[in-house]
Amino acid sequence: MLPNCRKLSYLPDGIRCMVTVLCYAQLFLLLTSVEFKGQRAFAAGSKGKNIHANANNISAPTDIRSALNLYNQQKYAAAADAFERIIQTSSPNPTLYYYAALANRGSNRELRANQLFKYLVANYPNTQEAIYAQKALSFGQKQGIGKLAGGTELPDSVRNALSSDMQALLNTEMGKQAVQRVMREQAANMQIIKNAEAKGGSNKNTLQPATKVAAVTSKARSDHPFSAEDIAKDGAGGIDQSRYPNCWFEASMSALAQLPRGQRLLAETIRSGQDGKYIVRFRNDGVEYVVTQEDLINNAIHDKALWASIIECAELKKFPNNQGAEGAYDDQSRLEVGLGCITGCKAEVMEPIHCDIPEISAFIGSAIKSQNPIVAGTGTLVGLPALLVPTHAYTVIDFEPSRNMVTVRNPHGSKSTVYQLENDPQHLEFQQLNDGIVKLSLGIFQKYFHSVARSFI
Repeated sequence: MLPNCRKLSYLPDGIRCMVTVLCYAQLFLLLTSVEFKGQRAFAAGSKGKNIHANANNISAPTDIRSALNLYNQQKYAAAADAFERIIQTSSPNPTLYYYAALANRGSNRELRANQLFKYLVANYPNTQEAIYAQKALSFGQKQGIGKLAGGTELPDSVRNALSSDMQALLNTEMGKQAVQRVMREQAANMQIIKNAEAKGGSNKNTLQPATKVAAVTSKARSDHPFSAEDIAKDGAGGIDQSRYPNCWFEASMSALAQLPRGQRLLAETIRSGQDGKYIVRFRNDGVEYVVTQEDLINNAIHDKALWASIIECAELKKFPNNQGAEGAYDDQSRLEVGLGCITGCKAEVMEPIHCDIPEISAFIGSAIKSQNPIVAGTGTLVGLPALLVPTHAYTVIDFEPSRNMVTVRNPHGSKSTVYQLENDPQHLEFQQLNDGIVKLSLGIFQKYFHSVARSFI
């Protein structure tokens, strides 16, 4: 830990340089991550005020006009969903993509909006929609990053040590966030650097040799555009299953996203490729799946987290139309295949209906206690009260042995169907929470789930 000194005179020259390198190295890592993430943060602007969707500007079928009307009524989420459905069944159309981007932007689906705007600029460069899309992308880049909140400035010696390309990244939204993070986490050290600059003890020349070392040590991380910390920040909430019937895989990915070892595994699964592409390689799978921005757009994959969208897109390439989801010889459950695919480890499967409550408790409890992934799949649920989605996979995220209560998460996330158990006002048997999370007793779990799979990673 470097000393937090108030006066520069107490610091030797070597320490002053080390402090500067520390801040530079962190900023370098963050900006490298920005570069490989494709500057995914979207320039924030007011919803619908700067660029307004006008249904009179487009001659369109009724379904498109209905979507436009939803947007103009400020029902952004509904409009975005409507446009996504239209995109799947319509021929490529820049106007359709543009309004779909606006709707996604208005509903704070910034990643999807950014994808669509970039797609317009790249594939329809001479259209009016591409011009508007470029304006939308650059909306938040009008102010430079030199002065930050509270009048704080990035020290010149740190900024000037960056390459011209990285200095350009400082003006992007992700670049601004990177600087703000460094300024916040390295506040004391930044003040030391500024004092050193005032005394002539820290400048680009004194920092140059150390930046080369920082760049080399940062390369390993930059090869993987997402860190375990990135995965942990989103957790299971970064995954929202959409139109594809791949709950068996999404639930397993959610299971890993909430566990420290799983987060590291997911981060290692994605590598940066050339020209903004991503390379996904599942454990014990010799195939590398290349995922492009076009893949994400054309497949309409937009989980809350970009890393989740990339991995899901690779899964669709590995299991097209769920081919192979029951194993090479069609003799495995999809839960077993999904968990095995993403962990690289063989999954253990049990059928609750053939086990007693203590056995189910031990099977679930050991996985939760050891922080290993575990998922469960419902049966047809014929004749049972509607509490869970039939023939659907859930992530098991917690277990309370004292109450015999299991907590599961629907990979549909915030779009999950909400259920309620009658005659249970105290939620002793069942409780629906946010983001698709449900608490239920082991008794209900045994009746509703036909199989449970766990893997030790």
